[in-house]
Amino acid sequence: MKTKTHQYLTRQYMLSTDYEIFRYATNDLAVVNLHHHDFYECYLFLSGDVTYLIEGKTYQLEPGDIILVNSKELHQAIINSKDVTYERIVLWVSKAFLMELSTEEIDLSLCFESNGRDNVLRIDLDLQQNIRLLLNKLINLERYNGVGHSLLYKAYITELMVCLNNLTLKNRVRLDVDTKKNNLIDEIIEYINNHIDEDITVNELSEYFYLSKFHLSREFKKYTGTTMHRYIVKKKLIEAKELILRGAPITNVYEQCGFGDYSNFFRAFKNEYGFTPKQFYEAMTKH
Repeated sequence: MKTKTHQYLTRQYMLSTDYEIFRYATNDLAVVNLHHHDFYECYLFLSGDVTYLIEGKTYQLEPGDIILVNSKELHQAIINSKDVTYERIVLWVSKAFLMELSTEEIDLSLCFESNGRDNVLRIDLDLQQNIRLLLNKLINLERYNGVGHSLLYKAYITELMVCLNNLTLKNRVRLDVDTKKNNLIDEIIEYINNHIDEDITVNELSEYFYLSKFHLSREFKKYTGTTMHRYIVKKKLIEAKELILRGAPITNVYEQCGFGDYSNFFRAFKNEYGFTPKQFYEAMTKH
């Protein structure tokens, strides 16, 4: 059975409560903005001339590479050329669903959340084919009319996640990935993540790292694709969403994320996501 190709969608939110999967093949995609999701993303790169930015690191992708991104990681695909079809399979999995599939023996979210893990996995052809087979089975379920649909997708995703956790945590048959990184940028990002509840400024970072503001800003944008100020705001808003989803009072969230006052937080949230913090909470609760 030929696997379906989906029409490319720009939305970055889930409509399903468990998972969504897409196979895209595009030649006219110019720009993908730096973004994040409120769920886990597993991405199998099939073809194209693409580099991928994740948290200040740049990866030159090769067919068969697997990208794993959690809800707090800012990421962006850079399409270097439209001459080669940009083809990939993208799986979105909700955190609650993955928790439901986990057991006391294994937390299936570790391949997305564990410290020191790799965002991009490069593996041998046999493992690639196994993962691609599982993803294609999920896509083909869209045309499945038999009994046990929910049992099948849970089984496929469970098997896939067990495989990815073995690759991530056990370092099984992983090959070197072409990665461009900068130790300074890694340290800056770590500092931001560790002080997200504070009022972080570019001047403060410049003083802390003993570098000029101009040099720091230039290097940061070079490796992350955005300015330090924009990155800090995005990270604070990601943390705000996490807190809101965990039930923290909206009127207190801005303080926990280091915003100066509620009006600044409210304005930044609405500018970034197109809806207010309260609307976000009500939509997610209803969903």
